[in-house]
Amino acid sequence: MDQASQTLSERLGRLERENFRIKRTARLMKIAVVSIVSLCAATFSVPWATGAPILKLLSTQQLNIVNASGRVLASLGETSDGNVLTFFDSSGKKTLTFGNNANETLAGALAWDNNNVIPGTGKVRVTWGESNPNVGPDSGFGAIVLDGTGRTRTAFGTSYDLTANEVAAFDSNGSSSGIGIFPSKFVGYFASDLNGVTRQFGGLSLDGTSNFWGEADPNGVTRVSAAQVQPDFVDPQDRRGNAFVLWDPNGLQQASMSSFTDGSLAGFNVVDPNNIDRLSAYLYMNSMNVDTRDANGNVTGHLP
Repeated sequence: MDQASQTLSERLGRLERENFRIKRTARLMKIAVVSIVSLCAATFSVPWATGAPILKLLSTQQLNIVNASGRVLASLGETSDGNVLTFFDSSGKKTLTFGNNANETLAGALAWDNNNVIPGTGKVRVTWGESNPNVGPDSGFGAIVLDGTGRTRTAFGTSYDLTANEVAAFDSNGSSSGIGIFPSKFVGYFASDLNGVTRQFGGLSLDGTSNFWGEADPNGVTRVSAAQVQPDFVDPQDRRGNAFVLWDPNGLQQASMSSFTDGSLAGFNVVDPNNIDRLSAYLYMNSMNVDTRDANGNVTGHLP
């Protein structure tokens, strides 16, 4: 009986141990099932390509993009340049920035020197973007190429008020030339000296009725000009027609050679400092005429 009891006791013990193992196995299976279900749910809720979770909103003051070794390739955030995305070379020096400046007068892209791309001292070498009138008279839309000293060398763009479009090239000494459409309703070219004074210009009016060409002195006063004008053109001194004109340092006409647009009159005149024609010679209706006048404009002589 004792032996039978012992045998029964051992069997019960084995049964309890087996029951414990079965329960533990069941719990582990439940945990595994839950984990698998959770994993499947996560897998089906993320992009197939990366398995990364979808991030709907990220708030941060700065975001750095790094390579496999941890080197920063680009950075997005607020810097001394403004609110910008900045790219860096392998030495950690900035090469390019996108965004708007700190005072929000300029938005666009800037390319810098002093890096592995372009040597230099940390100057902006190329700009592209838009600016508002708070930056000054050069506000508008366009692009600029600068040298290592920060001097503009090439530029193109449109003014903020859309009245001017221009492409210009600049020498290191300040001389420049360009073509464009200008606020004076003129389309053409210009050439300026090293002091920024326009010395030569040419082109035509936007309505196509007039052509102009001019040469200016170092003070910017036009001294020689030529023009083809519309048939009804008349200046304040009742001069009309197409003309080649010489001007004095004050911008007053000194002499001219001209003709009516219909070809009915051709001639030349000499003008005094008071803008009075003192000598006129012209061919009109196949008749040659010469007039002289006094300082008040009165005719003092006539030929024939």
